[in-house]
Amino acid sequence: MDKEMINRVLKFELEHIPKGSKGSTQNKLRFYYVAYRRRGIAKGLSRDQCLKDAIDRLKKDHPEFDPAFDEDFFKIPKKSFLQKLVDHIRFFNEK
Repeated sequence: MDKEMINRVLKFELEHIPKGSKGSTQNKLRFYYVAYRRRGIAKGLSRDQCLKDAIDRLKKDHPEFDPAFDEDFFKIPKKSFLQKLVDHIRFFNEK
């Protein structure tokens, strides 16, 4: 896939990850997604896997982050409240 085609794919896929306010973690998600997706396309990874990897990376620094994305487009199950609570507790126990 050439660079122009990759850019078109990314533009289309980013329509399914809403923008956040300037400097927000949601905007960082969009930025990380583009980086992970560019690499993922070369490796044959799905858009779902690339988004999951970007979210996982952001969650290391922002465990409370609740990413917004089109769940019909990206097939990544969102965590339940209980799963989020457990992650939050683990994060603070590691410090």
